[in-house]
Amino acid sequence: MGKRRVRRGGSRNALAAWQRQNPLLVWRLTQGPEGWNRSVLARQLGVSPTAVASWEKGERRPVVDALAKIQKLTKITAVQWMEWLERKPG
Repeated sequence: MGKRRVRRGGSRNALAAWQRQNPLLVWRLTQGPEGWNRSVLARQLGVSPTAVASWEKGERRPVVDALAKIQKLTKITAVQWMEWLERKPG
């Protein structure tokens, strides 16, 4: 028997779809015509734009004080955040 090839496209697509459902990303992209880019949001939260990007990709989780600031600014709760994280495709 030969080696089986594993198709990775499906899992990559699932991950990309999951990332697009990130509550912070969804909130940011639905704000008024002027919008909120990562830099503006990062400045409001007192973090770097790189931190915001890593949260939106699901690579890292915001620390407790950042979660509190996110909730105050966006009304996204820690529960909503954790529910999104739990749906991460394997």
